[in-house]
Amino acid sequence: MIRSIGLDIVEISRIRQDISQFGDRFVRRILGEKERSIYDRHQNKETFLAGRFAAKEAVIKGLNPFLQERPSLNVVQIINDSTGAPKLTLPPDIQQRLGSAVCLLSLTHERNYAAAVAIFAEGK
Repeated sequence: MIRSIGLDIVEISRIRQDISQFGDRFVRRILGEKERSIYDRHQNKETFLAGRFAAKEAVIKGLNPFLQERPSLNVVQIINDSTGAPKLTLPPDIQQRLGSAVCLLSLTHERNYAAAVAIFAEGK
């Protein structure tokens, strides 16, 4: 059973502009520690960051029924598994509030945009 859905789209040029204007401070506000190490090695930093930003916004929208406050973007981490699929990692206190719900996450990138959908459904 689906419990909630979140969706977001980001214009990559907006992220490019924010990186240019705010530099590492902006990146640290968006990415957690594990994600920053991937970002540092990534060829197309703007596209990577735009995808993560869209995914985190989608996740936070989907978390709305479970939480009373919006978490910071950098505590919501999205790391690809061994097959390349994005996997959500949350701090234990937020994860506990999900109960048995799991997050199904999908990201996409197109020339000018990055988009993501997060579906929270009952787990096993």
